[in-house]
Amino acid sequence: MAVESAALNSPCCVQTLDDTGAVRSFNEEGLRLMAVDSPTDIVGRYWPDLWPKNVRPTLITALEKTRCNGTANFQIRCSMTTGANRWWDVTIASLPGNIAQFIVILRDITAAHSDLAAEKRTNDRLQDIMRSNADILWDIDLVDNKVWWGEGMTSTLGYDPDQIGESTRWRDERIHPDDRKRIVEGMRAAIEDGLANWEGEFRYLDAAGRYRDVLDRGAILTDVNGKAFRFVGVMQDVTARTALGEAYKLVAGELAHRVNNVLAVVSGLFQNSVRSTTSRADLIDAFGGRVMAMAAANTAVLRSEFGGAKLEDLICVQLAPFIGAGRLRLSGPPVVLKEAMTQPFALAVNELATNALKYGALSNEVGRVDLMWRLELRGEQKRLIVDWKESGGPIVKSPTRLGLGSKLIERGIRNCEVLRRFHLSGFHCTLDLELD
Repeated sequence: MAVESAALNSPCCVQTLDDTGAVRSFNEEGLRLMAVDSPTDIVGRYWPDLWPKNVRPTLITALEKTRCNGTANFQIRCSMTTGANRWWDVTIASLPGNIAQFIVILRDITAAHSDLAAEKRTNDRLQDIMRSNADILWDIDLVDNKVWWGEGMTSTLGYDPDQIGESTRWRDERIHPDDRKRIVEGMRAAIEDGLANWEGEFRYLDAAGRYRDVLDRGAILTDVNGKAFRFVGVMQDVTARTALGEAYKLVAGELAHRVNNVLAVVSGLFQNSVRSTTSRADLIDAFGGRVMAMAAANTAVLRSEFGGAKLEDLICVQLAPFIGAGRLRLSGPPVVLKEAMTQPFALAVNELATNALKYGALSNEVGRVDLMWRLELRGEQKRLIVDWKESGGPIVKSPTRLGLGSKLIERGIRNCEVLRRFHLSGFHCTLDLELD
């Protein structure tokens, strides 16, 4: 038959079957593709039996369909005698004539199917990336001035799909007015100048009406003549990063301000210590003690959760040796000093302790200090009353002039009243300061 003869000369794998489905003939290409040594090995065998068991039901069904409809086509993956898994496109057709006969044409589509599968995997991977990525992908058709937006426009900026426009005008209208001209002209210039890439940072309107800080990057694609036809890129929401940068600037500015203040105070303490001491040793003791008092105050502030320092902590970090030895007793309610008051108060305590160590109750082996505080409400003003009361020390006398230490106590703390008494039993100093 002419049809059968032409088919057997085909570059595809061609087989003819009798009315029972047994193999009548096999072309040379078919023998090669299916790794069969000789036609005699398969002629007369039931065609589905040449295939692995797992696919035979599919082949038997296809034969029955061909008996009824005249043709059947399907794709199937299986391993033949070589053991390699391959994809086959199988077509079965009835041959014309009084006796039922069939022709089977098989095409090895493994390579094509692999390419399609690879393309599908790539597309699926891109879709997964787009769904999982908060960045906003975009693709501008420079011929039609239409924009395709990725899912980030919804997940990040909150626009529903029916709210997203396709025109470049829709995109441009959502750029902050103060940034719009710079960005639009910058993108246009990048295209006209033949640049490969563009980048810009600006504010972009989200669906809730708020402007987000975004970093936008794009690549310009050109045809064989060098004419730009597409502009693709990704927009990133960097609002949090911008806010962090602003916070860093604020913190850095505040730190610089505080450092300058500390340096000014240290410089003033040094100059005053030089004027109030008569020897290098006295200068080292006086100035060093005052700087350490400031450091202790800073330590107490850093340990506190209240933006200031607990009064008892501030005292303990400076006077711990005397408290541990039982020479200094503390009593009073919990009080938190504001941050601005911690260093002046620490300096005042340091001066009281220094004087007691040099001239007062802490200068011998038996003297003691009672440091007590209480809170008082005078009208709408909250006051802190601190009593430093020495006993058991040498007899103290009222000084003829006010030293630096006394000046630090009286003038260092704002809105503080200082009462100093020089009793025969010991020195007594009361600090009456405003808390609010």
